[in-house]
Amino acid sequence: MNSRARVELGKLGERIAAEYLSGKGLRIEGRNCRIGHSDIDILARDGDTLVFVEVRTKIKTDRGMPEDTFTFGKLKRMKQTAAGYLARYEIDGPARLDAICLVLDFQGGIRHLKHYEGVG
Repeated sequence: MNSRARVELGKLGERIAAEYLSGKGLRIEGRNCRIGHSDIDILARDGDTLVFVEVRTKIKTDRGMPEDTFTFGKLKRMKQTAAGYLARYEIDGPARLDAICLVLDFQGGIRHLKHYEGVG
């Protein structure tokens, strides 16, 4: 898969994830929020809790599921990015890190969607 196709797949996955979260009652506050060299795929509000969501999307699973891409280093960067966002905007209150892992078919249909709350 070329880089342009990967970017488009990522955008589709983020759109599906945002729709899923909205359907669960979360309010989407932002997407692709840049903090330094990192970004937050989806920023949402679950009641009083600010939720930082990382979305992982794949089509082929021959090299593993999207969940397999969460390494210790990735989780550490997610925590640092969330902390940077909270500090930059002087937000004091509950926050959590979530992950949404998707596997789509070639037509964009959902084969697998798993929402992990509180991953960090």
